[in-house]
Amino acid sequence: MLSVLVHINTLRYAVPTAIMMGCAPQYFSLVVGWRSVSCLLPERWYRAVDDKIWSTYQRLIEFFFEHYTGVEVILYGDVDHLEKGENVIYMSNHQSTLDWVVADMMAVRAGCLGYMRYVLKDGLKYMPLYGYYFGVHGSVFVKRNKQFDERNQRQFMDKLTRFKKNNIPVWMVVFPEGTRFDPNREGMIKHSQGYAYQQNLTVLHQVLTPRIRAFHMCLVGLQDHVNAVYDVTIAYSNTGEKSDEDTIQRTSAPSLPEFLTGICPQVHIHLRRIQLDCIPLDVTECQRWIHERFEEKERMLVDFYSNDPDKQGRLEGEGCRSKLPLYSTVPALLFSLGFAAPWLLTSTGRSLYWKVWALGAVGGALWMKIVT
Repeated sequence: MLSVLVHINTLRYAVPTAIMMGCAPQYFSLVVGWRSVSCLLPERWYRAVDDKIWSTYQRLIEFFFEHYTGVEVILYGDVDHLEKGENVIYMSNHQSTLDWVVADMMAVRAGCLGYMRYVLKDGLKYMPLYGYYFGVHGSVFVKRNKQFDERNQRQFMDKLTRFKKNNIPVWMVVFPEGTRFDPNREGMIKHSQGYAYQQNLTVLHQVLTPRIRAFHMCLVGLQDHVNAVYDVTIAYSNTGEKSDEDTIQRTSAPSLPEFLTGICPQVHIHLRRIQLDCIPLDVTECQRWIHERFEEKERMLVDFYSNDPDKQGRLEGEGCRSKLPLYSTVPALLFSLGFAAPWLLTSTGRSLYWKVWALGAVGGALWMKIVT
């Protein structure tokens, strides 16, 4: 019986993962084809269609991570501003690979799913098929510490400048912590706290010390183009358990496969909208400012994992359940399955499918190596 349950649980994440990744070659071909056809068109025209392609694939992902899992999304704070559909810098705490899906959850409710661009670790540009698409869609790859050299910074700013010049809608997603917070990685947490101590900043325990460089470059590069910073705090309902001392012990956030098995019943998301002209552009002052924002996240998360029944399991303010309508995701699912069928149900299609995987992975990695 146990082996049957394990098998069923495995299928719960294996099937949706197979569909989402299985559609990658088709979408990759669509992206490359459109890029080739539109090379002589104004960039804004290219971006408009590319954003639709991106949005369709992300809605497929949203189908599985919201409707398939049945997760309850609870929103707090300035969520009414999502209706404005404005250009923003989206800044969030980082604790799981699932955090970028949470960004999708916010963007789809704002009608801005296609406008999402990310600040990503440099190594992700070599991810088969996906790395290339991240790059051409407008994401920025950054190297760590001293490797984040003048060339890398120039490429970063050039991409932001093109968004402004061509008036391209953008949600620039950045995770200032730079890596995921995991309560089990004590060495990493102590290193982060040591950095805060050296900089004479408040030592944090529920989030990592935020780094300033990538966020500050977004702030400078996108001023007069974005309207605000969306300061987002995420908490997952399955990440607190009672310890022997009858206190709440924080545990690791769910991974993407774990989430697809329904391990996390609720995602709590707090949004604070901050007008851009309220944020200092001076690097030192901006570092203080962003650290204060993470101190607020710290306070919210301390309450979330507290024993106080009025605070436990909730973020700041009044939470409201937000249910995404099926019509937001089901058409994308049907389109993706219909688009994939000729590739997988014919011998010619299957041959082309595997060639795209192989050649796209190698060609995409070489392209990203050359141009970034």
